[in-house]
Amino acid sequence: MKRVLIIYYTQSGQLKQIADSLAEPMIRDKNIAVDYYRIKPVEEYPFPWTSDEFFDCMPESVEKLSVELNLDDFPVDNDYDLVILSYQVWYLSPALPVTSFLRSDVAGAFFKGRKVITLLGVRNMWVMAQEYVKECLREHKAEPVGNIVLKDKAHNLVSVLTIIRWLMGGNKGPYNILPEAGVSENDIKDTSRFAGPIIKALNENHYDKLQEELLARGAVDLKYHLMQMEKNALRIFRIWAKLIRKKGEAGNIKRRLRVRLFKYYLLFVIFVVSPVASVVFVVKRCLLYPSAKRELLYYQGV
Repeated sequence: MKRVLIIYYTQSGQLKQIADSLAEPMIRDKNIAVDYYRIKPVEEYPFPWTSDEFFDCMPESVEKLSVELNLDDFPVDNDYDLVILSYQVWYLSPALPVTSFLRSDVAGAFFKGRKVITLLGVRNMWVMAQEYVKECLREHKAEPVGNIVLKDKAHNLVSVLTIIRWLMGGNKGPYNILPEAGVSENDIKDTSRFAGPIIKALNENHYDKLQEELLARGAVDLKYHLMQMEKNALRIFRIWAKLIRKKGEAGNIKRRLRVRLFKYYLLFVIFVVSPVASVVFVVKRCLLYPSAKRELLYYQGV
């Protein structure tokens, strides 16, 4: 009997649906047992968010700080053949509860020697968050063997409108001419297509070709211009994060003005600067095609 543990954090429930779809063929396999563990912050984050709450969590997310978790029931001593770590991205970083879990002593004790597949449900920018997760896993002596990224496929500017409406109003849509926010229901259901290569690798205990087989099934669709914009944005986010945290910790009313200034800055960059930047990076990819291709291949891998 092979044992799989799916560790996840979700607010809306979308990430649990994605994990369920991936796990369904494994659960049907009589030789595989699948367990779930939801990461639980002591103080749960709201859903839907208010605008102030949503933007106020940026500094701590970007600086990879920890929040208190309830990990008393985590199965740290259980023997698992494979771990699937499913997470979402906040401000180009793993969601705070996921970062907190990865930085915990519990994770350090548990991950040593484990094979790990990462499973993401995101808007469209995730590369820097994944690099941090990979770094943490390697520090814990775990082995990343696969990565699957489910994205919102709407245009960048459209997905900003739909995700804000969903996160702050609780309505995923679709709404009038706007598509549904987040990963589409069809894409969620189709996540099960990745289970075949995972089951094969699990049964054979051989993961060397797993990411290659997952990529052949469309596991990672990476856009060069979005990747480059993300790298630049994260550098600027770090400056804003330090500036805001000088006025206090999360929830401190003294930093509210700076948080709101960041919100207006971010919206300006998304709707005014990013369309121009996209064109610049598309041209850059054409001019530097060999190095751009190598960079894409690296971030598609594990």
